[in-house]
Amino acid sequence: MSYKHNNLFAMREMYWNDVDSNHVQTEKQYFCDTLNHHGIFTNPSLEDAKYFFFTLPSIIIVKGYALGFMHPTVQDLIFKHIQNNIELLKSRKNLKIQFNF
Repeated sequence: MSYKHNNLFAMREMYWNDVDSNHVQTEKQYFCDTLNHHGIFTNPSLEDAKYFFFTLPSIIIVKGYALGFMHPTVQDLIFKHIQNNIELLKSRKNLKIQFNF
């Protein structure tokens, strides 16, 4: 595992384990709403959102940290990720984390 990959994985874990920030909690709900909206899961739980979050390409994580995951630019990238992987996401397959699309 590369140094860069370790840092990005640590960023993902630190973000997901943040239970004190209202902004992060709102974004986690946004992930649930997005999964529901796109028909990935019916009534998605936070565990479903966590699975999804950890499948996101690293470019989305980096831009999400910088701009917020609900920023229109980041939303477009998230929707593209869903479109490219919808069947794999629905079946909760492990996706190889990519840096970019």
